[in-house]
Amino acid sequence: MQSNFWDWKAHYDHQPVETVFDCLIAEFLLSQGKSVPSQELAQHLYGVQTLDELAAKQLAKFQQLPTLYAYFTSLELPMIPVLWQMEQTGIFLDVPCLQQVATEMDVAVTELEQSMKKTVGFEINLKSTVQIGTFLAEKLMVPLQKTKTGKYATNETEISQYAEQFPFIQSLLQYRELTKLRSTYVETLIEAVAEDGRIHTRYTQVAAQTGRLSSSAPNLQNIPVSAGFGQKIKSCFKAAKGKVFLSFDYSQQELRILAHLSKEAALIKAFQEKKDVHTATAAQIFSVKYEDVTKEQRMIAKTINFGVVYGMSSFGLSAQLHIPVDAAQQFITSFYTTYPNIRKYFEQYLTEGKMTGFVETILGRRRAVFEQAGHTTIDNSLRRVLINYPIQGSAADLMKKAVITIHQQVVENNPDCALLLQIHDDLVFEVTDNAQVIEDLTVKVKKMMCEVYPLAVPIEVDIKIGKNWGEMTRI
Repeated sequence: MQSNFWDWKAHYDHQPVETVFDCLIAEFLLSQGKSVPSQELAQHLYGVQTLDELAAKQLAKFQQLPTLYAYFTSLELPMIPVLWQMEQTGIFLDVPCLQQVATEMDVAVTELEQSMKKTVGFEINLKSTVQIGTFLAEKLMVPLQKTKTGKYATNETEISQYAEQFPFIQSLLQYRELTKLRSTYVETLIEAVAEDGRIHTRYTQVAAQTGRLSSSAPNLQNIPVSAGFGQKIKSCFKAAKGKVFLSFDYSQQELRILAHLSKEAALIKAFQEKKDVHTATAAQIFSVKYEDVTKEQRMIAKTINFGVVYGMSSFGLSAQLHIPVDAAQQFITSFYTTYPNIRKYFEQYLTEGKMTGFVETILGRRRAVFEQAGHTTIDNSLRRVLINYPIQGSAADLMKKAVITIHQQVVENNPDCALLLQIHDDLVFEVTDNAQVIEDLTVKVKKMMCEVYPLAVPIEVDIKIGKNWGEMTRI
């Protein structure tokens, strides 16, 4: 007998997956990624009084969409027991360690404040965008754009392009990052520690249109890893006594999916030959030999590679690389000259999406092209979103598929292993600190992740081990 739920995870009690229908997730899929209404509103929209009637109506819709229904039953529903178990397990946070990091951050922020105010020469509120904008534009003569309200724009995108010319801007960006880390993560994390000393984040399957999981209460997916203090914060998450962390991270998964979808021979060849794809792109764009590519050229190529995945414009690339828009456009043109099938794929994909009204991931999850009735034009903003959808969305799908297999065949009922976190393309396990256990898990999980789907290029996984989340070494 089928049990119907609105958000099964919130009512989870070890029911067999095949006996459950989750109306919340069903509506997320059937609405093609649009915002999901409340249970009451969904029942009103379907003209039903009960959850059972709603499930019947949704099931009737699914019967017209067999691929989407297969996705619902084989991926989204089986993910719920996995996520529930991850949430119950949690991850240990060393609170004294994090409090020490907070003290160090306070010292760093104070030193930055003193240095910046000395540069300014008069009293200024560093958190006031108006005062900062006036100082940058009228005292340092930084050529800032103005917002619609007539004030100087001081957002990161605007001011970062001048960071190399103005040391004050470098300090300002660092100050903002530190204060955000301090308020957004340190205090929030300490407050979130449960009685067992662990943090139990909550995962949501219906928040991101791409199908990626989102984490909340607290969010463990967005702790910056580039900042030194971001790394220190992560180092306060520690494995339990007698355990270690194992991390399995898909390597350049979205670029591999782009190569598969576009059938771009040059990109496929680079992956098949196990070349560094950013170096390979740089060699083509700058017309140099692969072995002669410089670090700067590789960095530019890497920014372009990932920028294309996210539909980045020449303006966005210019801001990222701190170069003129014309130069950024030349780089993008060179990229599409190097990989012409990628441009063809995007154009064909958008044309088909406009005709059908939806776009799809590899496994058949859909996103509506036009969210509102009557819209017929794909503007630049929507174009970027749509271009990213089959790439990031397919990566999310394949990760779910891998996680379900790993949970069912490796983790479930295994006292030596627990899956703690999924951070986009990365899985973090807590494992008994035993050489044989570690070796067995490493072999099995890597095999399952690499064989999750037959892409046109090999799938690679980077594996790390460590006693804490911030300091892990590659295996």
